[in-house]
Amino acid sequence: MKILITGSEGQVGSALVKKLFDYNVIPLTRQNCDLGNINQIKYVIDQHKPDLILNTAAYTKVDKAEDEIKLAYSINCDAPRIMAEKALERNVPFIHFSTDYVFDGRKDGIYTESDFSNPLGVYGKSKLAGDNAIQAIGGQFYIFRTSWVYSNKGDNFYLNIKYLAKELDELKVVKDQVGVPTTSDFIANQIQKIIPKLNKTNSGIYHLVPNGYCSRYEFAKAIIKKTYPNFHLSKIKPIYSKDYPAKAPRPLNSILDNKNFKRTFMVKFGNWKSELEKL
Repeated sequence: MKILITGSEGQVGSALVKKLFDYNVIPLTRQNCDLGNINQIKYVIDQHKPDLILNTAAYTKVDKAEDEIKLAYSINCDAPRIMAEKALERNVPFIHFSTDYVFDGRKDGIYTESDFSNPLGVYGKSKLAGDNAIQAIGGQFYIFRTSWVYSNKGDNFYLNIKYLAKELDELKVVKDQVGVPTTSDFIANQIQKIIPKLNKTNSGIYHLVPNGYCSRYEFAKAIIKKTYPNFHLSKIKPIYSKDYPAKAPRPLNSILDNKNFKRTFMVKFGNWKSELEKL
């Protein structure tokens, strides 16, 4: 099977390139496939004729998206729409990754795939627009929503906390944002498992996260406990989101329900803490 992977140098993309070694993987970077260039996307897909298109690339700068609206929509909506069209044209599956930011975070409970989406900022709105465009085109598509993605590369909460704990004597971390920390390796592992199970009857939207959930504050404590066991956890101070203003609003509740994914693809996995320990 020939698998085309966009964003192959990113967190999720690079993890998938490593994990899917049994396949003929075509890794695409910004250099050989600029997602802001619709014609180039079409050309690359026509050139390689993949059996599966896997889009991990995205515009993820949440605050900057408030100013770079056109660019965010170009990468998060227009590019996935073109990929979905080409996948339908070639009659091959299309896997796309979405986000917990399609929700406003006001629900008192865990978000299921059928819950009403109401993104708060441009980033979330552009991702939802991409999800909607893919669904409108149809075909054998898979939209996997995930949350709080991190790894040992790139710019993410995990690496930021590790750096700050090394540099500062005291950390302030928000305690009223809850979600499911998800490693890029976890995502790659699950995709590897389900590729042989993809068929025309199980396409749709799924929430792809480990079991359990925590607050940003709890996540930070777990990261530091693992990385710097001598760091006094009392030096991590919980604060509210309103005390840490950002240009773009974040959903306070990002807990995604993964039952549908596990049931459909018949997979089992652990919680976010066990995934953290694997890094």
